[in-house]
Amino acid sequence: MKAMTTLYIRGIVKNHVNVSRVDTMNGAASARMPRHSPIERIELPMTVSHIQGWRKKKNAPLASQATPETPADSQTTLAATPARRLHRRSRVEIALFLIPAFLFQLIWGWYPLVVAFIMSLTDAQPILPSSFTGLDSYIRVWHDPLVAQAFRVTFIYGGMTIGLTFVIPILIAIFLMELPPRLMRWLMILWFLPISTIANTILWRYLYNTQYGLFEYVATSVLHLPSQQFLLDPNQVLFWLVFPGIVVVGPGVAGLAYMAALQGIPHSYYEAAEIEGAGFWRKVWTISVARLRPVIAVMLIYGIIQALQDFAWPMIMTGGEPEGASRTVMLYLYSYIENQRYSDATALAIYLFLITAVIIVLFRLFFKEDPDA
Repeated sequence: MKAMTTLYIRGIVKNHVNVSRVDTMNGAASARMPRHSPIERIELPMTVSHIQGWRKKKNAPLASQATPETPADSQTTLAATPARRLHRRSRVEIALFLIPAFLFQLIWGWYPLVVAFIMSLTDAQPILPSSFTGLDSYIRVWHDPLVAQAFRVTFIYGGMTIGLTFVIPILIAIFLMELPPRLMRWLMILWFLPISTIANTILWRYLYNTQYGLFEYVATSVLHLPSQQFLLDPNQVLFWLVFPGIVVVGPGVAGLAYMAALQGIPHSYYEAAEIEGAGFWRKVWTISVARLRPVIAVMLIYGIIQALQDFAWPMIMTGGEPEGASRTVMLYLYSYIENQRYSDATALAIYLFLITAVIIVLFRLFFKEDPDA
C-alpha cells in the first residue's frame, strides 16, 4: 500500500547523512532539529518496504555504502584525462629530444671506441686483411720506454694546467658579480670577445722567440737576466706551455656556466651572511664556492679530460721537443700513426682512456657535489 511520506533531511556534513524527521500518515513522532542546521525539504513517494530498506542501508557500515558520484567528481575525472594526455605528450617530447643525442653519442662516441678496441687486437693493416694478434699490441706498448716518459709528461702537463688555470675563471666570475651592473656588462663584453686560435698561436710563438721575442727582450734588456731559452729549455718548456692559459683567460663554456650559476644564487643568502658579520672572502667561500660546487665538478671533469688529451697546442708550439720534454701521450700516439703502427696507436689510446676513466671515477667518489652536504 503506497503512502506519501514527507522527509526532512538535514544537510550532508563530512559525508554523513543525518535524518531529522520522518513523518508518515500514521502520525509518527518527530525529532527536534537545531535551528542553525540547514534543512532541505524533499517530497518522495515511498512505501513501507522502501522505508525498511532505507533503514537497513542507514544502519550499514559507512565503508560498505557506495558513494554517489557528485558533479565535482565528474569534473575531476574529466580534468584528469587532459592531464594524462599532457603527461604522455611530455614523455614523447622528452624522447624526441633525447634520441638524437643518444644516436650522436652512439655513432661518434661508443662505436669508435668499440672499433678501436677490436683494432687493437689485430695487426690493423690499412689495405690488406687484418689478422688477430691478441694482446701483442698492448705488450709492445707496455714495454716501450718512451710510453712511460709520455705518460709522465702528460700527468705533469695536466696537473699544471688544472692547478694554474682552473681556478682563475671562477674568481673572475665571482668578481664580475660583485661589480655594478653597468660596469659588469662592459667587462663581460671584453671577456667574451672571441680570440682566434691561429692568431693566438702566432702571437705566442713570437713572444717566446729567443732571438727577437718580447720576453727575451724583457729578460735581457729590462731585467738584465741571462738569455732564456723558454720553449727550448727541457726544464721550463711545460711551464711556458701552460703560461698563456694564466695570462689570457678565456671564459669558454666554464665561464658561461659559472656566471649562470652565480646569478641563480638567491641574494638573501649574502644578506643573511652580512647580518652575521661575514666578510667578502667568507661569503665567497661559504656561499659562492659552495653553491658552485656542482658546476665545478662538471667543469673539472672536462678540464681533466682536455688536459690529458691535449694535442693541438703542444704540437704547434713545440712538436714534443726539446728532447721529448713536451711529448705527451697524444703526440707519441701521433708518431705511431705516422709510422703506420695503427694497432699500437689504438692500444696506447685504450691505455689513456682507461687511466682517464679511473681518475674520473675516483674524483666522483671522493668529491662531494651537494652544496648542502
